[in-house]
Amino acid sequence: MNEWENLSRKEYLKKKEEYFEFIINKISKIIPEIKDSIDHKEIGTPKTHKKFLGRFEGSYGPIPNKKLLGLLPMPFNTTNVKNLYCVGDSCFPGQGLNAVAFSGYACAHKVGSQLKINSSKLPD
Repeated sequence: MNEWENLSRKEYLKKKEEYFEFIINKISKIIPEIKDSIDHKEIGTPKTHKKFLGRFEGSYGPIPNKKLLGLLPMPFNTTNVKNLYCVGDSCFPGQGLNAVAFSGYACAHKVGSQLKINSSKLPD
């Protein structure tokens, strides 16, 4: 995260664009016309992840070794808004492809249970 700190707004936006170009050039080796197909882009950085996702130092990947408060620091799929659910690596069980996929599965199961289309119920 240190490389994203103490940048002016102009430097920050330039750095984001440089990272986008780097990534899109790599992807273009597999999908050559991808850049021409992009209508909208949003570039996330560790600062973005820290600000909007509450990530410790904007980290992704393994849960950092900083001691986390509570047994399960990540929320389950529910929110304070009726019929609005969350899934993904910011929800339990956390980061990584398997965890994200399970988060989606668990949320779909919960919604199915509430709609009474599942044969078993998940705890609230």
